[in-house]
Amino acid sequence: LTRSLSITSVDQSMFEKAQGEKVTLPCTFVLSEEDEGPLDIEWVLIPADNQKKEQIIIMYAVDRIYNHYYAAMTGRMQFTNPDPRSGDGSLDILNLKSADTGTYQCKVKKAPGVQSQKIQLTVLVKPARTKCSIEGSQEIGKDVILKCESQEGSPLLSYDWRRVSGTQELP
Repeated sequence: LTRSLSITSVDQSMFEKAQGEKVTLPCTFVLSEEDEGPLDIEWVLIPADNQKKEQIIIMYAVDRIYNHYYAAMTGRMQFTNPDPRSGDGSLDILNLKSADTGTYQCKVKKAPGVQSQKIQLTVLVKPARTKCSIEGSQEIGKDVILKCESQEGSPLLSYDWRRVSGTQELP
């Protein structure tokens, strides 16, 4: 039975980090003697919006690192180990932005071996200042609409309304 290369980092497939933080997406692997082709490591971003296509973000091929494919992350990502041949193809993403949320896939190839692993990254964003307003004439018997909204925040925000003066419950 021939043994092919295998990815050894399977401890965590979901990461939640705050905007501005750094994350290391793990992708360690071991090669077997049968794998004699050139080593190729590719990180791909699979967008949450399935209308958009997969995007290569960084690649190691023929002893070189190629990291200019994805302008949105230029200067904010790197292989954790400058020499991925060591068996570590993990990816660092610095100064996280909410747009970095998505599914990342590490693909390791060294012919005939090929393996891949997916990791879900969610970048959490603090709610922006909430803007509140009132619509309608504030007269007895008339309807009013109280509105509150925030431009930014993840996961989806929820609002809780309470009456702070007077004793009657809100309808």
